[in-house]
Amino acid sequence: MTEQSPQRPISVRDAGPEDAEFLVDMLLEAINWTGEERMKRKQLLRDKTLSHYVAGWQREGDLGVIAVETGGPGGLQIPVAAAWLRRFDSHHPGYGYVADDVPEMSMGVVPAYRGRGIGTALLRTLLSRARDAGVTKVSLSIEDGNKSAAMYRRAGFTPVGRNGNADTMLLDLNER
Repeated sequence: MTEQSPQRPISVRDAGPEDAEFLVDMLLEAINWTGEERMKRKQLLRDKTLSHYVAGWQREGDLGVIAVETGGPGGLQIPVAAAWLRRFDSHHPGYGYVADDVPEMSMGVVPAYRGRGIGTALLRTLLSRARDAGVTKVSLSIEDGNKSAAMYRRAGFTPVGRNGNADTMLLDLNER
């Protein structure tokens, strides 16, 4: 039997440089979305294609949001999920790379907090922040079988390519 976290208030805040380690944790959650541990932290940090999603956070142009549980002891905010955008170039593309001027989105949610709408709230907030920052398109990569694909489709992302066993999806923020 798995222990469920109690329902406590969740809020969303902007990500900052101090969130770099948490983003590594959330990238691991995104990679290990099936519940089976396919990759460990050290492997992720040694993998050049994966580690560049978080290495050197927060560089110019990086944009992210963190979901925090606000009902911690003494008002402590406990991070439970993150979504962030990062630009890559054709020489060092991400898995969902579309173009140098299109940032790629990553998202991870602590397993005990999945299925509560936190991902949807993060997605809405991040896309709003992206629009405000002048971003016109956002891409992502989603593996076959990942239930989050439905959330991205509802948000307007459409498949534009394949990379291995994953769809590359694109959202034009000017059309939303």
